[in-house]
Amino acid sequence: MKFSRSAVAVLVLAALSSQQALATNGAAMMAVGSQNTALGGTGVANFTGADSAFANPAMLAKSQGNEVTGGIVLFKPDVTNNGMGGSVASSSANTSYIPDVSYSNRMSDSLTFGVAMAGIAGMGVDYTGASASTHIKAKTELSILHIVPTIAYNQANYGVGFSPVVQYGSLMISYNNYNPSTLQGMDNNPSHKADSKTSMGYAFGGYFDVSPVLTLAASYSSEIKAKYGTQLSVAGQGFGLTGAAGTAMAAFGDDLNQPAQIKFGAAFAMSDAVKLTADYKSIQYGSAGGWKDFNWKNQTVVSVGAKYSTGSYWIGAGYNHADNPIAVLGDTTYRNAVVDFFNNMMFPGIVKSSYTFGGGYTLSKEMDIEAAAVITPKVNTSVNVTKINAMLPANATSHAQSSYSVSLRYKF
Repeated sequence: MKFSRSAVAVLVLAALSSQQALATNGAAMMAVGSQNTALGGTGVANFTGADSAFANPAMLAKSQGNEVTGGIVLFKPDVTNNGMGGSVASSSANTSYIPDVSYSNRMSDSLTFGVAMAGIAGMGVDYTGASASTHIKAKTELSILHIVPTIAYNQANYGVGFSPVVQYGSLMISYNNYNPSTLQGMDNNPSHKADSKTSMGYAFGGYFDVSPVLTLAASYSSEIKAKYGTQLSVAGQGFGLTGAAGTAMAAFGDDLNQPAQIKFGAAFAMSDAVKLTADYKSIQYGSAGGWKDFNWKNQTVVSVGAKYSTGSYWIGAGYNHADNPIAVLGDTTYRNAVVDFFNNMMFPGIVKSSYTFGGGYTLSKEMDIEAAAVITPKVNTSVNVTKINAMLPANATSHAQSSYSVSLRYKF
């Protein structure tokens, strides 16, 4: 099946221009595809179709025939912050549309080829409409798109897969720290200009069918380097951070790499109708350029799912838990207070538990439709910022999420 250049261009533009807000696991999408999402984000050992390449490239080796899958996610975060003045404002970056499309082709008894594209990470807040009493009218946007060609090899009870990864990323940071009580402050990036970067990485994985009902699998995605112009360093200059590395007023660097991921999974068929799935994932923020400088730590994600299926439909539910990857430095130095403030207001990847459910229906021999929903309860955090200004209250953020996805799966 051939995709026109114009169709690909539209999908790329849609993924990069969507005003993505913070995703479920720190700054990473919990899953790609409605079925993986419905099952708590599990997919390392659970084959769903062409979109399985994002969770584990080896799973394409379980493909039969050819398939095209496409979907869209309506992502709705609910984020508030009290800025630096104590009055609470809601972020207007509260709606994002995140597309995905995947294709797989069974080339022989032992080889499968696929290519997939999706928005896989992002974050953003928008307080530009807040009252001047909040002092900081911050707006941030990070969007990450991956294009993933995949080759997978299989034998009777095992398979391996490899994917070179092309990453398109865009980052924008702006704010106005005008203080009406002192009539001082400055605009940072008032035109909301973004910087973009194209980078390369890779992913590989494998699976082993321990028995006809149990599959174990593992996958690794590499860190992908990205430097977004001077977005971060200029943002730090507005707070006086212009010094050399290691000094009390050291400037921010401009690297913000996509972190590596280490994943393990299991899928167990209790019967012909019931399947249980589980994944363990470690997102390596603690060693990724940029994230580690903002004191993010490695994030552990544990997810489980259950699926009931018949010949014409399936229903599923799951649970996803991710610990908060942002370690608070503490209000011990001016720079520490600025880093904590940037994390808490502009990059609040703090949500933890998500509850998922969904289902699918066979429309015809070739076509399935699937849908999923994710509900993430509110999490509250606060950081002290008295080293920035002794008169300031603690900076407080609340963050909840919901998302709704629909996918079409065409087999031929």
